[in-house]
Amino acid sequence: MDDNKSRRLRDPVHGLIVFSEAKLVDMLAWKLIDTPEFQRLRRIRQLGVSEFTFPGAVHTRFAHSIGVFHNARTLVDIIEREMGRSGGKEFDEDKAHVAVIAALLHDLGHGPFSHTFESVQESRGVKRRHEKWTAEIIRNPAGNLQELLNNFRLGFCEEVAALLEAEDPQDIYHAVVSSSFDADRLDYLRRDKLMTGTGAGAIDFDWLMDNVRVGEIDIGAPDADGEPVKKVATFCLTAKSLPAAEQFLLARYTLHQQVYFHKTTRCVEHMRPRGVSST
Repeated sequence: MDDNKSRRLRDPVHGLIVFSEAKLVDMLAWKLIDTPEFQRLRRIRQLGVSEFTFPGAVHTRFAHSIGVFHNARTLVDIIEREMGRSGGKEFDEDKAHVAVIAALLHDLGHGPFSHTFESVQESRGVKRRHEKWTAEIIRNPAGNLQELLNNFRLGFCEEVAALLEAEDPQDIYHAVVSSSFDADRLDYLRRDKLMTGTGAGAIDFDWLMDNVRVGEIDIGAPDADGEPVKKVATFCLTAKSLPAAEQFLLARYTLHQQVYFHKTTRCVEHMRPRGVSST
């Protein structure tokens, strides 16, 4: 079988997702998906124990991560388009590659039952965000990811891990992975709505994506002279997409209220077998 042949996956949210043989980053993504570290995500529920409340919520971090990769490519295409329109900063293909691969690998550090596992670890005195576990898995010299990443480009592994660890906004490429309109949110809001069967939280996705622009915003409080502490490029939306943007925010709020913080789900998260200590 030709390892560099185009591959296709069918997804209930995004439809046909193509890994093109004409794009080296797509071929890298396919090889990363085939590693044991990524395949493990097939056994990690996206919504933890939510299936006890919503029987259809059995979707996995595996499917979600591929969806996030697909969204990341779309956002990167928007960045390239906007850079071309502005005539200012040039599109950085190397940073774009880091962003889409980081999007693909962003959830590798999730343990069983996803975020519920982090709460269990915290109760054991091991408070650590899944992003840290992810970066550690990516950097592991005994694993399967580091070599694949560095074969793509020297130092690529560290660039991907560092982007996932970064907490403060860096630039427009970091916004692909972590922002208020990132590839992650654009997948899980739609996927979780579909798989739980909830009628609330509809998103006009196509219209939103058609109206995404790149702009600079102020980060932090102004200094003594009234100047912003930092300006950073991120995704913005045109005025005519305001109704759709409001729906996007409302969808996130509604899903938190009706799904993520559902009383039955929260109860199951705190249950443990009789006789098992919490320490």
